[in-house]
Amino acid sequence: MQEDAGIAADMVVDNDRLRSLLARHEAFWNRATGNSFLRSVGVFAPSVPVALPQRDGSVVTRAERLTPDMVDPVALIEQAENWDPQRLDATLRVQGQYLISVGLGDQMPSSCPLGKIPWIEAMLGCPLKMTEGQIWNEHYPGDPEEMIRRGVNLTHNPWFQLYLEFLRQLQSRLGTRYPVSANTLLRGTSDLAAAVMGVQKACLAWIDRPAFMARLMRVCTDALLMVVEAGYQVLEPYVSAGGTDKGYYPSIYALLAPGPVVSTQADHSSLISPAMYAEQILPYDLEVIRSCPYSVFHLHNCGLHVAPSLIEVPELDVIEVMVDPYPVGERKQYEIEVLRTILAKKSLILDVSLPSLEEGEWLLTQLPRQRLCFNARFDPETFARLPVGLPGSEVWSLG
Repeated sequence: MQEDAGIAADMVVDNDRLRSLLARHEAFWNRATGNSFLRSVGVFAPSVPVALPQRDGSVVTRAERLTPDMVDPVALIEQAENWDPQRLDATLRVQGQYLISVGLGDQMPSSCPLGKIPWIEAMLGCPLKMTEGQIWNEHYPGDPEEMIRRGVNLTHNPWFQLYLEFLRQLQSRLGTRYPVSANTLLRGTSDLAAAVMGVQKACLAWIDRPAFMARLMRVCTDALLMVVEAGYQVLEPYVSAGGTDKGYYPSIYALLAPGPVVSTQADHSSLISPAMYAEQILPYDLEVIRSCPYSVFHLHNCGLHVAPSLIEVPELDVIEVMVDPYPVGERKQYEIEVLRTILAKKSLILDVSLPSLEEGEWLLTQLPRQRLCFNARFDPETFARLPVGLPGSEVWSLG
């Protein structure tokens, strides 16, 4: 594929293609069997470094302790306003800046509070560290019992206020070109508990101290629910043209839902049994899922053992599965069977890092093309060799 192949002209808001795409997005979220297949083709480029522009002209790429005053929404948005996807290499053009991304195939252009920041971990008091353009959280430096006794009151928390300021600035400056999502790097309840405790201690505590972990997850859940509620008090819906005043809200996966949508996850469930997840963690995840009219739950393919519990949650609309690494042998067939089981009851976003185009086309033949969003990703070298005009490879933005 030539570097600029697949670039489409800016899509004006009053546009038949846009209205048709929004209708398919709505069908996807509503778990319709018809008109609900979506796809995109791009580059798998994990952990692209970021830089934080400062008002004095300097740039932060390293910080032993990253503080809210080092993250300037206005400076980052000014940088994004001059972002031209046609002048970037394929990797960055598709990956975006963790702040905005252009439309890619059937995915909409969108924006969100900087997606490299572990927002709720920081709000809970976990220190953040920045190394070579990557932002990490460390575990809570004090006694988690003190956090539990204190409870959650984020009103004057500087990270909480920064998150809301991002939403306000994105809405006012970029909202018509890049519909704003309240979903960003908001990890799930069990992931927050593991961030507070440290992964090893948390895994042992789910076995040895379940009552304590329940109290900790209560605090983590309260914080997450507070952030979700506050975000939608600030955020206005994206309203399409063409004679409709219906409001849409993008998820972190750049699919617009016909109502507020929450994205959550349970990555650390991959370290515990399905029974432990269902008994100890799922009740808290249910509260998050039920907090918005629409919901999506993120899993990695190493965590598919908890999918049977999630499939039975009636309020859950979409399960997103990140397939990396791509499976081989018997594991491949197992994963395909789980994906089929998900699609029997839920919509599925499949973000899959593929070894070749031929493997991606074969995988599509194994799955029904309904309520499926198939996001095929390739390494940069394979992507560069893809045929020109491949469906789902168009890169576009709202005019």
